[in-house]
Amino acid sequence: MAKLTDEQFSAYLAEAKAKLSAELPIAAEKKINYGYQYTVKLAEAKLTLNIYNGKKGLNIVYSGDSALAERAAALLEGRKAKAAAPATFVTDGLWAGSDESGKGDFFGSLVVAAVVVDNTTADKLRAAGVKDCKLLTDKKILELEDIIKASVVDYSVLELKPRVYNLRYEQVAAQGGKLNQLLGYGHVAALSKVLEKHEDCHSALIDQFTTSMVNIRALKQRFPQCDVRQQPKAESNLAVAAASVLARAQFLHTMAALAAEAGVQELPKGGGAQATACARELAAKYGKEALRNYVKLHFANYQRV
Repeated sequence: MAKLTDEQFSAYLAEAKAKLSAELPIAAEKKINYGYQYTVKLAEAKLTLNIYNGKKGLNIVYSGDSALAERAAALLEGRKAKAAAPATFVTDGLWAGSDESGKGDFFGSLVVAAVVVDNTTADKLRAAGVKDCKLLTDKKILELEDIIKASVVDYSVLELKPRVYNLRYEQVAAQGGKLNQLLGYGHVAALSKVLEKHEDCHSALIDQFTTSMVNIRALKQRFPQCDVRQQPKAESNLAVAAASVLARAQFLHTMAALAAEAGVQELPKGGGAQATACARELAAKYGKEALRNYVKLHFANYQRV
């Protein structure tokens, strides 16, 4: 393919930008020698695309996060991104898993839990009906909470209630971060709390919420003996499933306590119109500043209130 004219190259760049920005945030762009550069940032992951228009035509050089590079290439080429081949996760001996609850709920806290199991305890959890908390009723989650705590090798449950959550989110946002960074801190802290007590735990699995490897690197640096991985739908693993149940159970306990404090029978879950309406009623009753004690202020619901 021959070198494009300036007009053709400008048109290609405009089309490329439109395709990329449909799914990925373009943080910066600039002219470079013989071409143009786009910088993409998603959570902590970063990618630069250098698009050159040389004698042999277009040439795109990707530099940075490999998962972002695959997504960007797929967008530019008009194809589906290739799914990474799932690596085998070792579940011999002890292994750990972590998951969170509350990130999509306007009311209530953010909870991250980590669990350590072995094959024997995993079998007990499976027999008790432990699975991804999204597949369980609130009643069943609360029933399983004590069973999990009594059965597993170890566990940790860390919680940011609304007032503290809002303070931490504001601190992270002031440094250019977003929710995924706060989630990352939570997963690293919850897993660290159990891994530091179990040097013979050689595998840990995080339910993936970001393509960034920052959290993995932080844990591997602190626990070099542990193979730490993240993958989508990791709740199929019993350790992650148990962590999801413990996190949701704590979230439910706090929601009940906040409802009692607010003088209402129940606070709405999720981030829909019902949650906005309830927050509006509480603001009218106690003042808008009081919402800091009940809701996550960065949600769009708060702006509607």
